[in-house]
Amino acid sequence: MALKRHDLPPALSSMWRLCKFGYQHEPGLLLAAFLLALLAALPDALVAVWIALLGDGVLHGNRSRILIAAIGLGISATATWLLRTVSTRVQRRFRDKVTIALESHVARLQASAATIEHHERPDYLDRLAMLRNQVFVLDHMYMSLFTTCGWILRLGITVALLVSIHPALITLVVFALPTVWTSTWVTPIASSAWEPCRRASSAPGCVTTRTTTT
Repeated sequence: MALKRHDLPPALSSMWRLCKFGYQHEPGLLLAAFLLALLAALPDALVAVWIALLGDGVLHGNRSRILIAAIGLGISATATWLLRTVSTRVQRRFRDKVTIALESHVARLQASAATIEHHERPDYLDRLAMLRNQVFVLDHMYMSLFTTCGWILRLGITVALLVSIHPALITLVVFALPTVWTSTWVTPIASSAWEPCRRASSAPGCVTTRTTTT
């Protein structure tokens, strides 16, 4: 029986399994990369607070508020650059190390097949080729996950700031729902459209020659 898309494990359980794999091999770097990605989102999100404080100080002629806002903007800009630089380097080091572990794990899985049936059936060969040739996609998942968590933290801080101004401003979150709903069905469609191309690229090349008879 050929393998189908619904035969594959769900996305969330696969992501959780990959996170456990990364923590098993590089626990320190995984936690450091994740925490730095969250910390890098804080100064950027606090810029709105300093701008609001600056505007309030200018309107009321309060020099102390203007000074505090200017210092806060400078600290936020410097901290954002510093934390992003450190976070990028830590994530790159973590991804380099976990990629080696992933490639070793994939090679071990392919070599530990009990029979040669997995190397003869086209459906299994397709999955094995995808694992062998696109292991680098797995380490990209960590960067995508850390970035998504950072944006969620920014969103939470922004919503909290809006609610602090007026509780009715929380309704602005409703305007983001169409984007979230669109992303739930755009990604599966794009993956389905890309599947034939991936299968074609993973298929072994065929070389034909024309012979002439005399």
